[in-house]
Amino acid sequence: MKFENAVSQHQLKKLWHGSAKTGSDNLTSNYIVDACIVVKWLLPGESYQENADRLKEDIKYSKTEMFAPSFMTQEVANALWAAIKLGRITQEDAQKALSNSDELQINLYDFNWTEASGELAIACRLDLTIYDAAYLFLSEKMNSQLITADDKMYKKAKGHFKVLHLKDYV
Repeated sequence: MKFENAVSQHQLKKLWHGSAKTGSDNLTSNYIVDACIVVKWLLPGESYQENADRLKEDIKYSKTEMFAPSFMTQEVANALWAAIKLGRITQEDAQKALSNSDELQINLYDFNWTEASGELAIACRLDLTIYDAAYLFLSEKMNSQLITADDKMYKKAKGHFKVLHLKDYV
């Protein structure tokens, strides 16, 4: 499956090394966002909803870009599936929310096998899932801050990675 906002290795190298015209570092205002954040944008009544909406607006009206591992689409879909099971959202509304998520313009990144090895190292070092470690790996690789609402990941990653808990986003 081809992702419309997928980021190629070539595009990331261009981003990491700055603009060819200016030589500036384009990554200073980019964020890595995890599935928790996107779920808060799609499901009403989530904790830290006001902070999530503020982040979304800030990103919408700035030159900031969002990045995430490509598997985030499945994580968000799974969270909506769970919300359907709990009666928080209808299947129709969940499917519509997912279909409209391209509008969020999150650049999705596919990892290679070598990068998966780096993710594994982070997962083992911090006792996290590979999925959580992938967000941290991407944050480190892109020299960008990860914004999360995952308390467990945040507590384990702070002090080791550029990570901000959504509750602290003001």
